[in-house]
Amino acid sequence: MWSFSQKMQNEVTGMDRVLIVDDNKLAVEIVDDLLTTWGYRTKICGNGSEAFRCALEFKPDVILLDIMLPGMNGFAICSKLKTDPATQRIPIIILTVLDNVEDRINALNMGADAFLSKPVKYQELRNRVEWAIRYKNSLDSMEPREMVAESYLKIMRGKSSRLYRHSVNVSRYCERVGKILYVMDENLSRLVTGACLHDVGRIVTDDPAGHISAGLDIVSALNMHPWLEPYIRSHHEKMNGEGFPDGLKAEQLPLNIRILTEVNRFVELMEEDEESAVRKLGDECGKQYWSTEVFKALKLVLKDDDFKKKLSLTAER
Repeated sequence: MWSFSQKMQNEVTGMDRVLIVDDNKLAVEIVDDLLTTWGYRTKICGNGSEAFRCALEFKPDVILLDIMLPGMNGFAICSKLKTDPATQRIPIIILTVLDNVEDRINALNMGADAFLSKPVKYQELRNRVEWAIRYKNSLDSMEPREMVAESYLKIMRGKSSRLYRHSVNVSRYCERVGKILYVMDENLSRLVTGACLHDVGRIVTDDPAGHISAGLDIVSALNMHPWLEPYIRSHHEKMNGEGFPDGLKAEQLPLNIRILTEVNRFVELMEEDEESAVRKLGDECGKQYWSTEVFKALKLVLKDDDFKKKLSLTAER
């Protein structure tokens, strides 16, 4: 096994790059050896205050970031990386023991993309890093999709500020719930876009059934139509088969659609107040309308006051 200082100079070329920000020398040795064996180019940074500079110089495809660091803690580093245009698209995997909801929410609020608990399990490390690389690649090619979503959002805003706020809020809640439930890679970006455009048919009509048909017509010419269609067609389905238009049941609804249907209902209920929205959604879960797994994730999201504040600012614009 190489020394810690030698690992700092690892210069394997032509591979995906992983920046490891951690001051635990033994843990870093193990993780770095594994990543090198799997063909990654690695760099180690043992001080929080130097992490941003290392990221700028090394240009990693993914960052493994510990929380307890000298110089600057991982939360502050994560926030700085995610707010700088040069580094904001780099996936960050929090590499630490996050035992409580507050830590997990704080990391998400700072922009963390995934979590990996210590002591590291080898296969989980490999799977998570591979996911992060694919996720970054999908982000790098998302501009056309983002442009389409943004264009339709502008049209929705012109039609109705309420429709605009609803669509944006559903998309943001779906993204946060998706991350908690480990929706990853292309599935996450599709969930965010699909949630953003699920009600696009309301540009034409508010009719309960008609807006679904109208939405499908609107996106029919888009290249992303094949995967986008279920988000528009199925966002009023229920897990017990009592939804519309197809009466689909739980086993026929992929996780992304289960998240969307429940979040869509929750955001509607939130127009009253949070307490009654949670109570009513819980009651409806008891009737098997919705997923209890998604309901638990939503309640975790509601503990994040900063996230809710950002939604409020969107509503005021």
